[in-house]
Amino acid sequence: NSDKGVEIAYLGTRTGLSRINLFVVPDQLTNQDFLTAEDKEGVFNADHFPLWYKRAAEQVPGTFVYSLPFNTGKDNNSVVLASTAIQLLDERKSPIAAAVGIQMKLEFFQRKFWTASRQCAALDGRCSISCDNENINCYLIDNNGFILVAEDYSLTGMFFGEAEGAVMNKLLLMGSFKRVTLYDYQAICRIFAESSDGSRALLDPYFAIFAAVKWLLTELVIFMLEFNLYSWWYSDLTAKAQRGDRTMLVPCDTEYPAFVSERTIKETTGNIDCEGCIKSFVIQQIPSSNLFMVVVDNKCDCSEAAPITMDPIEIMYILITETGGKGWTGGVKGEIGDSGVWICVGVWTGVQGERMWCKA
Repeated sequence: NSDKGVEIAYLGTRTGLSRINLFVVPDQLTNQDFLTAEDKEGVFNADHFPLWYKRAAEQVPGTFVYSLPFNTGKDNNSVVLASTAIQLLDERKSPIAAAVGIQMKLEFFQRKFWTASRQCAALDGRCSISCDNENINCYLIDNNGFILVAEDYSLTGMFFGEAEGAVMNKLLLMGSFKRVTLYDYQAICRIFAESSDGSRALLDPYFAIFAAVKWLLTELVIFMLEFNLYSWWYSDLTAKAQRGDRTMLVPCDTEYPAFVSERTIKETTGNIDCEGCIKSFVIQQIPSSNLFMVVVDNKCDCSEAAPITMDPIEIMYILITETGGKGWTGGVKGEIGDSGVWICVGVWTGVQGERMWCKA
């Protein structure tokens, strides 16, 4: 109920039938966009399944999937979604019939976690150390590495690799998590219009012409608005034009990493050499869920280790027009075919020898 933090219970079937039960009045919901007509991602019909349904169906039967909405943190106004799939059991197959779940306050969920951890430490022989110990940091992360609970509330919703880069890198090396590269072919990239870098003009010889025409049309429209249409309503007002650092948003292709946990690993411990000290950690799967509890020793400083982020990287497309042998263009190595024109795709990092994909 509302006193305990649960606000909504919901159900959705594979055929698109959905039911919602509210435990609070709509105006008191923490997340008022969930399962509403304006929630485009939450549309539930025979052709589209919301994310909470798909994630529950992909999990091991009988387990709950816990997730946070995007951009969670800082403001204590977010929620946690917990959903699970319902299967029909027979002798031949077990199809997913529906998914059920609840929406609860994030503060309520985190309070439950800290209470359970303290109760475990209070029992003899069950937990030798408590998360209240100042020498350790406790995290609760999901199977994609996002933090649901941390002692520092601002870390909520952040990727674990940004908070503990050295530990996340060790988990990748040990196979507890694996990296998956995703591509976005409809991304938007920001470039500096006033930049002295001529690489974009080299990649697109018409860029300068298009930029000049666009600037001319823009200035013409601004001139007409300021000195004609604007003055009809506000003839006695003037405004001084201000121009700062100009940037442009242009279509581009990007790649970015995603991380998935290994389901077969239930508990893992590790040590990290941080130049003069050893940083220890342990990660353990929470039964019947997609969550992991991570306990990290904070006495050893590994801040020199670079954080692991999920920031997208623009993919640079390079046109090579030379013939024969191997060539270097833009600091990225690519094969050149006999036809003389190969299109090479690489991630621009400024490092020679970066991996390339080339096609005629």
